[in-house]
Amino acid sequence: MRIVELKQGSLASLFDLIESQPGDYRHLFRGQANAAWEIIPSLYRVDHLGIGGNTLEESYNLFEASWVNRFFDDGLPYLPTITRSFSNDRILAQHFGLPTRFLDWSRDPLVAAFFAVEDPRNTEDAAIFMILPDAEYLPEQVRSLGPHKAIALRPPAIDGRIIAQKSMFTFHPYGGDSNQPFVPLDQRPDMGNQITTKTGVERGFAKIIIPGPCKRKLRHTLLGIGYDRRNLFPGLDGVGADAGARAKTGTMPH
Repeated sequence: MRIVELKQGSLASLFDLIESQPGDYRHLFRGQANAAWEIIPSLYRVDHLGIGGNTLEESYNLFEASWVNRFFDDGLPYLPTITRSFSNDRILAQHFGLPTRFLDWSRDPLVAAFFAVEDPRNTEDAAIFMILPDAEYLPEQVRSLGPHKAIALRPPAIDGRIIAQKSMFTFHPYGGDSNQPFVPLDQRPDMGNQITTKTGVERGFAKIIIPGPCKRKLRHTLLGIGYDRRNLFPGLDGVGADAGARAKTGTMPH
């Protein structure tokens, strides 16, 4: 994984960094509020599984399956019309808060940037990760990874949030020993599709560090052009969250 650092809190500087990477805007983008955080799906961040398999990986599989089934049993009266499948079930469950093996990404780097710098109280360095998956499929087509290290899945448009955030999900193998903890994606040398450049073959996987002092200007610019909770979370919840955040910082919408 290549690591580069934003030198100024401007969109021009951010775009320059993205365009300096092989594959530039063909990547998916993920913003994280702390640059020190590893890339680990929410399922593998659960510490107390309360369920036992023959290996740690199998225990996670059983835990995920059990809670996905519970989600669909309890949520049946409220579920949108959607094709049930291994991947669709998990995407829908994760969208509403369940920990799964999938990771959230966006096709829009500015959506990722918003989530990286949104919180004005957080002064730590933030990060935007860029990944170029090996392949892209519809969720109902995928149950296993086959030979791939990263598969992109385009979620069904079950609500306005998925459309507004240009959401994508990725699916990855457990990695390493099945009795050891999940190997973070940023520690895997084989992550990201291969790209042929003038100097050789590189992986489509990079990390843009956003230094703490650059976050305020970038956040102000993003809010000014409509990258905010009101637009990324359509509905009263998003309007309220955006108004509350702006009221605390004195940032009125245009």
